[in-house]
Amino acid sequence: MCTSIYTPMSHLPLDERHRKLLPLETFSVMSGVKGGIAGGLAMIVPAALFGYIKYHSVWYAANLLAAGGFISWAGQSDAFLAQFHPEGLLAALAIHGLTSVLIGLLYGAMLPMYPKKPILTCGFVAPFLWTGILHSALGIISPILNERINWPWFVVSQVAFGLVAGFVVNLHVKVRTPQFRSLPFSVRAGIHMLGEDEDKAP
Repeated sequence: MCTSIYTPMSHLPLDERHRKLLPLETFSVMSGVKGGIAGGLAMIVPAALFGYIKYHSVWYAANLLAAGGFISWAGQSDAFLAQFHPEGLLAALAIHGLTSVLIGLLYGAMLPMYPKKPILTCGFVAPFLWTGILHSALGIISPILNERINWPWFVVSQVAFGLVAGFVVNLHVKVRTPQFRSLPFSVRAGIHMLGEDEDKAP
């Protein structure tokens, strides 16, 4: 499960009529990288399970992902994609690894903005958001993947990624942002807490 300690937030004035909500603490870049790697590894399990159940091969999902980068694989059969291909595995690892790290970085930047419901955010909201975006663009990115992808299993894989990545990111100590350093010393030292009226003041 994905857990998080409440992250203090601060209302900072943009002008006389508007305010924005900024985190006083956030996660480091490395926490996002580690979360992305862990989530990527977790995502492999349901993807391989899908290939084994439907095509009796744990290599199918990897080859299908790699097929987007190999023009010669565009018309290959499911039997071909179910076989082990070293070049397919290397291509899939590169694509999956890079994507996982980038999404992990997004989790590191996004989770402090939603500290009260981290399980909902990292386990369900974000995965369904990524899936929706990919569903609308996959036909351009990889036509072969768009034709053969199994969306229910893909959603399961995304949820697995989100829960594990979010959990790993939240294990790391948060770093203080410029918004925290701009607070009065008494607040930063823990002597005085921002009251509700102060926090909502424009």
